[in-house]
Amino acid sequence: MDLATLIPAGGLGAVSVGGTLLAVVVYLLNANRVDRREYQDAVDRAEARADAAEARRATAEARVDGLQQAVDAERAARRTAEDRAAAAERTQQNGGQP
Repeated sequence: MDLATLIPAGGLGAVSVGGTLLAVVVYLLNANRVDRREYQDAVDRAEARADAAEARRATAEARVDGLQQAVDAERAARRTAEDRAAAAERTQQNGGQP
């Protein structure tokens, strides 16, 4: 068997170009896989931050609602007290008759 039969038609240069091209393709595929993994990790972290922010927002909203209800209850109590005070003042001005 002659060594000339083992050399491709383009010569050894064709093997090195093909090998180089294959190495570049493998490198690009690997880099793409790494980039996708990093991108997915970044997306997962962003989603986790968004979920945490939503939980904090819901907690704050519930707290605001509770505080608003407390304010409304205090306003109603103040109005009731003012109405009673006004009624008592009218009764006193009318000489004890409502």
